[in-house]
Amino acid sequence: MSDTILPAGSLDNLKTYLRISSADTSKDALLNLLLESCTQAAELYIGRYIIARDIIEEPHDFDGVKSRYLQLDQYPVCKINSIMQNGESLDVSSLKADMYNGLVKKSSPWRGVVLVSYKAGIAARQEDVPKNIQLALWRWISAILSEQESGGVKSETLGDYSVSYYDERQIPPASALLLESYRKVNL
Repeated sequence: MSDTILPAGSLDNLKTYLRISSADTSKDALLNLLLESCTQAAELYIGRYIIARDIIEEPHDFDGVKSRYLQLDQYPVCKINSIMQNGESLDVSSLKADMYNGLVKKSSPWRGVVLVSYKAGIAARQEDVPKNIQLALWRWISAILSEQESGGVKSETLGDYSVSYYDERQIPPASALLLESYRKVNL
């Protein structure tokens, strides 16, 4: 698997959402860090790469399993570079692939250890990231910045009664809702 996390949106668009002037660069380092961190957290939440990356020799073990279908961990798939089954290279063009869902079908059952190298992700480039994923990240970052200003403490008052509590949610509900349709479904 690839270790490179590309931010799923531009700093300029994030600054526009947060109503920060493009000329104001005082928070750029923090905003870039938050954009990268929230992108990584969103990828963990949905279980998929947002911006396509190369996956090198993803292992699949078919010992004792008789199936003609191989489910890749990441999808949609941009390109399948190679498939090795028990050390033998397979002709990728002879296989049927559902690139959108990351399924590779073989006419005979898969056997042994299969290593797949491919490129996959929801968007090919940063510019292609769906707007609702970008909005989810912007809202998440906005919530983090608001929490930073308040120290994460929320308070409520009813008449003479007042209570304060610490909010430790990991993902704002509005962001989770926007990301939900991209969550990986395991069969």
